[in-house]
Amino acid sequence: MQKSGGVAIHMGLRSELLQFHIGDAKLLERMSNLPVDQPFSQERIAFLDKVSKHLLTDKEAKGYSDVMTFAFWIRKGNMEREKQKLNTDKRLRMGRGLVLHITPSNVAINYAYSFAVSFVLGNANIVRLPSKTYPQVDVINRAIQTVLGEEKHKKWREYIIFLRYERNREINDSLSAICDVRIIWGGDTAIKEIRKSQLPPRAGEITFGDRYSICILDAGKYLEIEEKDRLALDFYNDTYLSDQNACTSPKLICWMGKREDISSAKEIFWEKLWKVVAKKYTFQAVQYVDKLTVCCLAATAMDGIRVIQMSDNRIVRIELEKLSPIVQEYRGDSGVFYEYEMEDAIELVPICNGKLQTIALLGNQKVILQLIQSGVKGIDRVTRIGHTMDFAFNWDGYDLRERLTREISVS
Repeated sequence: MQKSGGVAIHMGLRSELLQFHIGDAKLLERMSNLPVDQPFSQERIAFLDKVSKHLLTDKEAKGYSDVMTFAFWIRKGNMEREKQKLNTDKRLRMGRGLVLHITPSNVAINYAYSFAVSFVLGNANIVRLPSKTYPQVDVINRAIQTVLGEEKHKKWREYIIFLRYERNREINDSLSAICDVRIIWGGDTAIKEIRKSQLPPRAGEITFGDRYSICILDAGKYLEIEEKDRLALDFYNDTYLSDQNACTSPKLICWMGKREDISSAKEIFWEKLWKVVAKKYTFQAVQYVDKLTVCCLAATAMDGIRVIQMSDNRIVRIELEKLSPIVQEYRGDSGVFYEYEMEDAIELVPICNGKLQTIALLGNQKVILQLIQSGVKGIDRVTRIGHTMDFAFNWDGYDLRERLTREISVS
């Protein structure tokens, strides 16, 4: 029995309930007592940089673009730039302590970003890995294990636990009771369930619930650009790489511009995307059925929608006559896209509630500023097409540099 913040903690969890990938049960028993670090310490940056180097030279890792992106993101140069944004020279900051990460099952390497952010900010980490198995997880974990095995970095063995367990209230209770911050990545239902497990009085919580993203294309701008093939690949990476399951994956495509430009742009855009999908994406039979189901459900729930005929259903396009928040409830995956034509971005107000996360944009950012300044509660990110999945220390409107450290006032 341990105590943390006056809360009794029973850590006698049955070992068969926990599958450790990094760390073990003995480490779990003493983890809440580890000292914290200043954010972006040179030792922590060096550890992540070494993991980066292992990944960038790993032949298997090179087969996964998301792993390569993560490897570049954790390299020393990027972490040093992030350190400057925190301005640690003028303010005394320390990590919060022990961070519990509950990560989603439908995005392969979300867990790795969540860990890396918290780690470099000075914390110890317990990370629940995705319940679904991904080869990317094995590749990243192997690199971390290798670096932890080096004498220079052995100190960090005490600070990292990666594990899996089935949904279990007893485990959530025990892990939540010892953490200083709990991060929950998942749907609203999952968040409600995990929140039944109480946190210590001074513990913080960061939740990333159900979100969705859209894409805005200026038709005139699209017709002008030469790199249309590149844009199709970028859009594919934003959507199909995660089967459209990531909250960052656009599901609604909004076209702006003259009607004749929109008509021409649509024809070219979808044809080029189809070629990329046909070459790179492997469909399962169930995905075709699921797409048909989404179309049927949407047709019964919304007036004035039309499924646009394509050569096959690698891409399913559902044209909207008007925008309504209800469209969020009938989001498909694996290539189901709603389309809407508009004259002004302010028309998006009805769907810009708290669940709208990212806008992928081809066009002038000024058209989005008016929408944001109108007072909508949604929109946390505006980014270029092809970059919706680029992780940042500012995510879902949270500054993680602030939320995962504490500032010490000295007067």
